[in-house]
Amino acid sequence: MNSHRSASRFIFVVSLAMPAAVLAAEPKTAAPPPAASAEARIIDKWRGTWSVQSTRHAPKPAQEISYEETFEWTLDGRFLRSETSRKSDGGKSMTMFWFDVFTKSYRFVVFDAGGFALELPPPVWDEATQTMEWKSGRLSPTDYKAHATFKDPDTIQWKSMWQDWKGNPILVLEGVSRRRR
Repeated sequence: MNSHRSASRFIFVVSLAMPAAVLAAEPKTAAPPPAASAEARIIDKWRGTWSVQSTRHAPKPAQEISYEETFEWTLDGRFLRSETSRKSDGGKSMTMFWFDVFTKSYRFVVFDAGGFALELPPPVWDEATQTMEWKSGRLSPTDYKAHATFKDPDTIQWKSMWQDWKGNPILVLEGVSRRRR
């Protein structure tokens, strides 16, 4: 069972990492295309460089983590790519965020320098609260819930919780991101 799970993770990570390697070489654009969709304008809220202060509650013990994360448009302004500085815990990560024109949903994929990659459940934007919210479906083998709320254009308060099927925490993170530029 473990070798099957490891092989599945490896295939998943490789399948996600290949496009990421190609995307990393693409020139970046400062903003979405002039005729950007409403969805691209929402994603554009993340564009810029952010100072991040977070707490990892699980796995225990709790740990304070700080880093910078820069989001920039790539591939003709269709994908928002981020990359972190080296985090205070030694880690580093990258994300891709876009609106999928075929599925008509937001997509968000996280890549970690430790070899971990994960596509989050499709999020939903709430304009009234300025919140992007992620929730896994009922058939998911794990439970994922997260939100990112823009307290103002330069401050995001966020929390992410991932649990196994028994409700045991796998990863719990929360923090505040403040725009530097």
